[in-house]
Amino acid sequence: MDITQDSTGTSEKKEAPEQPKPEIKLPIDISNLRMPSFKLPEGGILQLLKIKFAEYKRVWQITKKPDKTEYTATVKASGLGIIVIGVIGFIIAMIVQILQRFG
Repeated sequence: MDITQDSTGTSEKKEAPEQPKPEIKLPIDISNLRMPSFKLPEGGILQLLKIKFAEYKRVWQITKKPDKTEYTATVKASGLGIIVIGVIGFIIAMIVQILQRFG
């Protein structure tokens, strides 16, 4: 907005001409995409909570405590994964240090 004064000392506010907004060009056409709608069940939020808690209860009922062999197999697999990821990270760190020193 520009403010100008005329010879009588009064000031006027002039609106700047509105500039057109630039169009965004996308590589794909997204004009037909719609946002997914979230609809509550017939009973409202309480019905939704009842449904969710029923699902959680069902999952809780079918879970079981693992026996010793299943537990040891899980611990071995997890430990091996941690060791492999650690070795790969160590090798990458060593390569970066060597490249920084000589590169």
